[in-house]
Amino acid sequence: MMVFAWRYLPVFFLWLIGLSVLDNALHHISPPVESVAVLAFLPLGAFLVLLWHACRREYGADGARRRFVPWAAVLALLYCTPLLHTLSMPLGLSGQKLIYEFSALAQFAIFVVHARTWFKPWDWAWVFGATLLFGMILENGGIILGVFSEPGFLLYLPGLPAPLATALGWVNVLYCAFFAVERVLPPLPPVGRGLVCSGIGLCLDIPFDPVATRLGWWVWEASLDAAVWGVPVINFAAWFWALFPYGAAYYLARGNGGLGEAKRLGWFVAGFPVILCGEFLGVVATLFLAGDRAGLAVMQKFFSSLGLP
Repeated sequence: MMVFAWRYLPVFFLWLIGLSVLDNALHHISPPVESVAVLAFLPLGAFLVLLWHACRREYGADGARRRFVPWAAVLALLYCTPLLHTLSMPLGLSGQKLIYEFSALAQFAIFVVHARTWFKPWDWAWVFGATLLFGMILENGGIILGVFSEPGFLLYLPGLPAPLATALGWVNVLYCAFFAVERVLPPLPPVGRGLVCSGIGLCLDIPFDPVATRLGWWVWEASLDAAVWGVPVINFAAWFWALFPYGAAYYLARGNGGLGEAKRLGWFVAGFPVILCGEFLGVVATLFLAGDRAGLAVMQKFFSSLGLP
């Protein structure tokens, strides 16, 4: 059992992160973030789907059900324990922020160790090089655009407004997604793999961001409407458009057998501006379709500050 859990650790991390968010939302914040009692079933659902595929891959079609049912039953029951009591032990805001910051760093360190179980040599550069760079661009870019701020963390890289923990968080999420599409799920085309990346990211983010917003880990621009579970629409639009194009482009680039690995990686990183432009247009289109004038106004304000129409 322990060998199986370690081999498929990123799958079990979905369960652990969802459980920690659910427990924190209901028992360590005053007043509780009640919406998370329902939203936290998204990471549980993603975990159960991936657990089923992991059992099929590990034990075959015949043995999968015998292995899956005990795992699923026990872990689903444990996952629901925060719903079964009303004990309240609120933690201070500074303590909460410190726990989050160091847990993100710890997750990253654990994934670096776990990567040794399945990475090929160039995978390190793709995931802990290119993807880390992309996560830093995304997180700092959102702050520069004026959508949110992330004050009061302990560790920042010199000259950058985003704390190290939130930049590493993008790598943590994408590591789990990459593991799912490469080591758990059946083969998918690059677009399908991009959709899996965005789906896993949103399953984690949808319950997480109402808690993070309540605790002030990120502070949204004052004009934005907190219309979806206490979080602005632009957050969820940005998550989808950050992960889907990146995941699809990542696997398109990796599957281009006509180039050597170093050239593929170089061209991929050089293409970041194109990916980011596509993501920006996707966010703007989503805000327009959703009728989110406040979100569009924030974008317009940024470009006006640059002297652009």
